[in-house]
Amino acid sequence: MFFIIYLISDIWWALGQGGLIPFNTTLNKATNTVGLESVSLLTLAWCIFVILRIDQNNMKETITLRVIHYTVTIVDCIITISSVFTGFYFYIDKNGIFQFADGYIVHIILTFVQLFGSGLYSFRKSFANQQVKLKKEYRLPLFFIIIPSATAVLEGILPLTPIVAMGILLPIHYSFLEIQNSEIYSDALTGLNNRRRMEIFLQDMIHNATESNSFRIHMIDVNDFKLVNDKFGHIVGDKTLQLVADAIHNVSDRLHGFCARYGGDEFVLIINDDTDIDEAIQNEVNVLRQKCADLIPAITVCTGCAECRSGAITATQLIAQADEQLYIQKEIFHGRRKAEDAE
Repeated sequence: MFFIIYLISDIWWALGQGGLIPFNTTLNKATNTVGLESVSLLTLAWCIFVILRIDQNNMKETITLRVIHYTVTIVDCIITISSVFTGFYFYIDKNGIFQFADGYIVHIILTFVQLFGSGLYSFRKSFANQQVKLKKEYRLPLFFIIIPSATAVLEGILPLTPIVAMGILLPIHYSFLEIQNSEIYSDALTGLNNRRRMEIFLQDMIHNATESNSFRIHMIDVNDFKLVNDKFGHIVGDKTLQLVADAIHNVSDRLHGFCARYGGDEFVLIINDDTDIDEAIQNEVNVLRQKCADLIPAITVCTGCAECRSGAITATQLIAQADEQLYIQKEIFHGRRKAEDAE
């Protein structure tokens, strides 16, 4: 809403200042006041949006940040309105032309301090979150700093062209598409790709598979996961799945692979080499569990692998082959467990 108001006022001002529509000093002041006010409120709305995407539980830290943003915006809006009479931000010269005053630098500082503040806060939070989906989302606000800044410089070089409006629209639109795409193709619990995204990716991989460009698909299953839920509860069960997902994601990153949650306690990892995935994931699980051993019970995983060397196989057949190998490994695991219990 604030962006639309800004866009309308900016276009109206450009047309009026260019002599294409009737314009006078009063309309000039009113149009620019509305434009500057909408920029201040747009900045506030964006910053609050960024903060609430990170924290929806009203943590004390983010409450303080929101109070700061509201305070800065109120101050900026008051100065903007008073500039109609004081000329602090802008004035209309004797020829009826809009001019920025020396005090306009205060508006720029207040705007970009807010954008940089929320952007850097979000970027810092991205390092504290292990979920790949949220990491990417937390870094989106940086676009709202870079692109508008660049277009603001261009508009200074090319006056009477509302380039900044496009510079604001692009990051908003891009962020919306990224968040929407993330919601569609990401697993809500673990943040990994979901089954739908995996099936699309797998189809593409099979289509491009050759003898020299083969790949492996690994089906990964958490051993005795039902017992975890029954003994420790579903909250611990969810944390267990999240930990395993983080471990698989870390391994996938190191091997430049693709990982997804297939369903329940089953995951998929697609890579281009023959690394011992079972050992790599188990080691990563053990490392992550050390940080929360009092919350999550001991976790082991089983994996089944299938290799694709051509496009003559379907995704369903390939998954079935990997699943069959996983079933064999699960049988071995349960056989070993029974033997240990008998001893």
